[in-house]
Amino acid sequence: MTTNSANDIQQCIQKCQQTVQQLENMANQETNVQVKSMLKEGAHHLALCIEECQFSLKEIQSPTM
Repeated sequence: MTTNSANDIQQCIQKCQQTVQQLENMANQETNVQVKSMLKEGAHHLALCIEECQFSLKEIQSPTM
Protein backbone atom coordinates (compact mmCIF):
# COMPACT_ATOMS: atom_id res chain seq x y z
CA MET A 1 0.00 0.00 0.00
CA THR A 2 0.98 3.59 -0.29
CA THR A 3 2.53 5.80 2.31
CA ASN A 4 -0.69 7.83 2.32
CA SER A 5 -2.58 4.83 3.69
CA ALA A 6 -0.04 4.42 6.47
CA ASN A 7 -0.27 8.14 7.27
CA ASP A 8 -4.07 7.99 7.32
CA ILE A 9 -4.01 5.05 9.71
CA GLN A 10 -1.44 6.76 11.94
CA GLN A 11 -3.56 9.92 12.10
CA CYS A 12 -6.62 7.86 12.98
CA ILE A 13 -4.67 6.07 15.72
CA GLN A 14 -3.57 9.40 17.16
CA LYS A 15 -7.15 10.73 17.19
CA CYS A 16 -8.36 7.55 18.87
CA GLN A 17 -5.59 7.76 21.48
CA GLN A 18 -6.71 11.30 22.27
CA THR A 19 -10.29 10.07 22.61
CA VAL A 20 -9.19 7.28 24.96
CA GLN A 21 -7.45 9.88 27.11
CA GLN A 22 -10.54 12.08 27.13
CA LEU A 23 -12.75 9.14 28.15
CA GLU A 24 -10.33 8.20 30.93
CA ASN A 25 -10.23 11.80 32.18
CA MET A 26 -14.02 11.95 32.17
CA ALA A 27 -14.18 8.66 34.06
CA ASN A 28 -11.76 9.93 36.68
CA GLN A 29 -13.94 12.98 37.29
CA GLU A 30 -17.23 11.07 37.34
CA THR A 31 -18.91 10.40 40.68
CA ASN A 32 -21.67 8.12 39.37
CA VAL A 33 -20.23 4.60 39.58
CA GLN A 34 -22.25 3.29 36.62
CA VAL A 35 -21.27 6.18 34.36
CA LYS A 36 -17.64 5.87 35.47
CA SER A 37 -17.67 2.17 34.61
CA MET A 38 -19.19 2.77 31.18
CA LEU A 39 -16.62 5.46 30.36
CA LYS A 40 -13.78 3.16 31.40
CA GLU A 41 -15.25 0.33 29.36
CA GLY A 42 -15.52 2.57 26.31
CA ALA A 43 -11.91 3.65 26.70
CA HIS A 44 -10.83 0.03 27.04
CA HIS A 45 -12.68 -1.07 23.91
CA LEU A 46 -11.25 1.80 21.91
CA ALA A 47 -7.76 0.92 23.18
CA LEU A 48 -8.27 -2.62 21.86
CA CYS A 49 -9.24 -1.21 18.46
CA ILE A 50 -6.10 0.91 18.49
CA GLU A 51 -3.99 -2.22 19.01
CA GLU A 52 -5.57 -3.81 15.94
CA CYS A 53 -4.95 -0.67 13.90
CA GLN A 54 -1.32 -0.62 15.02
CA PHE A 55 -0.98 -4.22 13.86
CA SER A 56 -2.43 -3.28 10.46
CA LEU A 57 -0.10 -0.31 10.24
CA LYS A 58 2.92 -2.53 10.86
CA GLU A 59 1.71 -4.91 8.14
CA ILE A 60 1.37 -2.06 5.66
CA GLN A 61 4.79 -0.68 6.51
CA SER A 62 6.57 -4.04 6.34
CA PRO A 63 4.46 -6.79 4.74
CA THR A 64 5.29 -10.32 5.81
CA MET A 65 4.47 -11.82 2.42
